[in-house]
Amino acid sequence: MEEMIVNKAFANMMDENIITADDGVTIEMADRTRPDQMTNYEHQQDSDTNALPPISPKLVVATDKNHKREIDGNADKTRYISIDIVESILTRMNSRDIMRVGAVCKDWRAISVQFNPIKRKIPWLITTKVWKASCRLQSVVDNEDTFKVKFPEIPTSRTLFYNCTNGWLVTEPDHYSSMILLNPFSSVWLQLPACKPMPNSFICMSSAPTDPNCIILARDYINHLYVWRPGDESWTLEEGMLEPFETIISFKGQFYTWNRWSRCLTIFQILPLRLRKLVVPCPFDSRSSDVSNVSLVESCGNILLVCIMKHALQPFVIFLFQLDLENKVWIKIESLGDQALFIAIPRNQVISVSAREVGCSANCIYLTGVWQPFPLGEFSVYSMNNDVITSFPTFVGHNQRRYGCNRLWITPSLS
Repeated sequence: MEEMIVNKAFANMMDENIITADDGVTIEMADRTRPDQMTNYEHQQDSDTNALPPISPKLVVATDKNHKREIDGNADKTRYISIDIVESILTRMNSRDIMRVGAVCKDWRAISVQFNPIKRKIPWLITTKVWKASCRLQSVVDNEDTFKVKFPEIPTSRTLFYNCTNGWLVTEPDHYSSMILLNPFSSVWLQLPACKPMPNSFICMSSAPTDPNCIILARDYINHLYVWRPGDESWTLEEGMLEPFETIISFKGQFYTWNRWSRCLTIFQILPLRLRKLVVPCPFDSRSSDVSNVSLVESCGNILLVCIMKHALQPFVIFLFQLDLENKVWIKIESLGDQALFIAIPRNQVISVSAREVGCSANCIYLTGVWQPFPLGEFSVYSMNNDVITSFPTFVGHNQRRYGCNRLWITPSLS
């Protein structure tokens, strides 16, 4: 029988007489009542016609799931812990304990998914530190929901994750090690091939590296484009070079880059490199020193441009623009509707989610600084309704300006 980890709330409920089958589905009760107790019970039953019949002293035996169950014919029906009780307890648990409950059996795993924010694709704030084989995850829905995740042994002693995409952390390659991808939720890691000259900067990943159609882009110091796909034993150096850009996304099988100074929107595919360059006027003053960050993001099937600007009366203001590709223009929008954005600065990493589905605030933008907390706290929430900024203080144990500490948004994925 596999060892099971059960939350204390369940431990207090579960009787010591519970027996669990090897496949983790059935929880069966066996009576260990002494003969004298049975006599007393039978006497009580005679005087109370509404009394429940005694539980059969016969045990229900469950063998390995690959063999037939051997069940005594005189045994009563199997008794389960009510799913309603399980649901009630799950509503009072944090994410870590919900994950543990889901490992108990198939029935509990199925019901725990409904309560597990990790399975509901809620973005988490993840903090990693150099030389640390673990990370800290902090929920943006429940401030008290935070826990550590230990990494498997990965082949580097200088691990610091600089990017995060599709639920995977990404290290920057250097002279000591090649690029490493790690899924902190499934504990799966992947070391990409080394090559000379080696790409020194991660650019974009179209999907999880477990997807056979995944494309990972990187570049070197002189802006050469390198491509890696699952199954490749080495990086492929593309002929031709990309125009300088500030931000990039993968959208509908193509990559989009934007440069506000040249007003160039580049749409390209790889292997071979095919470029389409469009002049799209910048929707704001591109020469203004007040512009602190510009990011592209896909949201509800549209490409948005997020511009963060300094402001005299508050730390910053945010403007949103939607791409009208047909007319080659950016259209200003005032609301995200049900959507919420998560931005890590200056990595230009942006995640768009449905606030209703994940439980965060709608029409809001969550921001954090990669190398240090955002100006007013660990992360800030900007409301597009009234431009009000709500900040969350630095979490206990987090150093505000510590070298070798990165903060990123991650959407949980088990793939």
